[in-house]
Amino acid sequence: MGGIAVIYNLDGRPVDQAIFERMLSAIAHRGPDGCGRWIEGSVALGCQMFHTTPEALGEVQPLADAQGNRIVFDGRVDNREDLKAAVRAKGATPRDDTDAELVLCAYGCFGEDTPQRIIGDFALVIWNAAERTLFCARDAVGVRALYYHNDGRTLLIATELQQIFADPSVTTEPDEESIGKHLAGRFEGREDTLYRRIKRFPAAHQMSIRAGQITRRAYFDLDARKQIRYRNDDEYADHFREIFAEAVRCRMRAIGGIGAHLSGGLDSTSVAAIANRLRREGKVADAPLELFSLIFDHPDLDERRHIFEAVKALGLPANYPPPVPVDMAMCVEAVRRYRELPEYPNGGFWNLLWPAARGKGFRVLLSGTGSDEWLSGSNYAYAELLRTGRWVRLWSEVREDLRRPPAPRKGGAIGLVLRSAIWPLLPADLRKMVRRLLKQPPYPDFIQPAFAARIGLSDHLQRQPRRPAGMSFGQYALYQRFNSGIVARGLELLDRSTARFGVEERHPFHDRRLYEFAMGIPDDQRARDDRTKYVLRNAMRGLVPATILARRDKALFPILTVQALERIGGEHFFDTMTLESAGWIDRARFQRDYRVRIENYREASLWPLWMTFAIELWHRMIVLEQEPTLVAGAVSAVTATRLAAG
Repeated sequence: MGGIAVIYNLDGRPVDQAIFERMLSAIAHRGPDGCGRWIEGSVALGCQMFHTTPEALGEVQPLADAQGNRIVFDGRVDNREDLKAAVRAKGATPRDDTDAELVLCAYGCFGEDTPQRIIGDFALVIWNAAERTLFCARDAVGVRALYYHNDGRTLLIATELQQIFADPSVTTEPDEESIGKHLAGRFEGREDTLYRRIKRFPAAHQMSIRAGQITRRAYFDLDARKQIRYRNDDEYADHFREIFAEAVRCRMRAIGGIGAHLSGGLDSTSVAAIANRLRREGKVADAPLELFSLIFDHPDLDERRHIFEAVKALGLPANYPPPVPVDMAMCVEAVRRYRELPEYPNGGFWNLLWPAARGKGFRVLLSGTGSDEWLSGSNYAYAELLRTGRWVRLWSEVREDLRRPPAPRKGGAIGLVLRSAIWPLLPADLRKMVRRLLKQPPYPDFIQPAFAARIGLSDHLQRQPRRPAGMSFGQYALYQRFNSGIVARGLELLDRSTARFGVEERHPFHDRRLYEFAMGIPDDQRARDDRTKYVLRNAMRGLVPATILARRDKALFPILTVQALERIGGEHFFDTMTLESAGWIDRARFQRDYRVRIENYREASLWPLWMTFAIELWHRMIVLEQEPTLVAGAVSAVTATRLAAG
């Protein structure tokens, strides 16, 4: 892990070195192992270095080859041996064993076809000296972040958004379309930021800038035609376990030991179990492996029984740093530091875990994130049963679903069939027409109608990628997630938080090979009956305690949002809203909606509430340049009880 800063003056002006240095200084925390820079005329490449793999020790970037090409590389190459073989077949030989050198060597052989050959987490920028071309790319999943600003004269590229503001000509003009989607609790755009002039570089894309002309294309997408079919469940489990073990092994290439999150759930326990097995079998370096868990007292979050059971089964040293509650001070600091949204309520509580891991010498932590997105099945499962004529099974599963908490559901069985089976099968235009007739816009009613109409919010929220012919609804759910940008956005926010504490989180479930596997297997290998992650459960038999394999429940994180909102003042924080003055929000309606959602926090989506708070705070501090004040309002009896219980 490290950080990138790049300036390219498209009009040929010399780089302003003061701006470049400010871009690098903004991410000084990412450079405990040094800072490298190269400036020539209108181009500047810089890198803050944080070495997390043994091969990277002593590496200095930007790195140059014999042709004068230069690279800044933030990331990790997991298919190193395959890529080495490919470049050697072209008659080239890497000068050393670092990932940056291997990628630069591959670029010399394959040019702009290089990104599709890399498996791993990366963001890269290469200056081609002979062609006077700047080339950049981001990994297929979007683990490594990249932001850019292009005003037609200057292109700025950065790892963290706040670096862009090192150039005083960059404005804080809001992107209203992005803000509307955030207020609706939907932040799925692949390129959106809160600023009109600053964009996120989308995952699985590459871009070339030559003679002022910019070309961009996707180099990877999920392909439903690559189907995986076996005779029985065991064969699917064997194949998954092989890919999963390789995904974990690649992420254990680290300096010193490895830390691993352990929540007591299936996902993190599976990662830790595979890591432990690889270590015992001598397939990775014999370095320390320790577990890190948060213990919550609130009944919605208390998983200590499962955590302790997993720790005992794995026989590894365990650490229990206390969770950190998200409060106003934390949010204000994040907005001021990053000039964008604060932490998520279910993210900031790791803020003592990361320094605890770093204090013990761990630079790398393995996480269990990603399994929910790729192995939990589909919201379209009922639609698929209806589409394929399996009506008896559909009715059986609907009745079973209604028996599970939280129940009863609005409309009972008929309502569930209408929402989850029939509605997804309707053409998009027909769904829009029905919403208009029912006067049910796909966004909360506290968003001002004139604002929503001006930015076309309904169309934005209902826009979906076309379902390719032959793609099942289960595959389509994965395809939507991959192309939405929501996964990459969560990983970006996580990366900025961990970087501050000198820790790199690695996510085995967010491996391109696992994405392709999940896309290729039959729907019932992802979810069957009431069991989600079916293939994972089968693959982990004998490695994960049976009680954890059998779990159908998990921690209920909405309570964290309730608690965080109450800490910042609850409903009273919104007694005055700059978002109302901007014409985006109806404050009275928002406060009514706030009360309803908080009272029904387990069933209602709380994201619109949190995102409204986050954007209000950002708007006050960054756009209007106001100092925030903590509103000390009364806390309702219901929420006071919940806070006390937590």
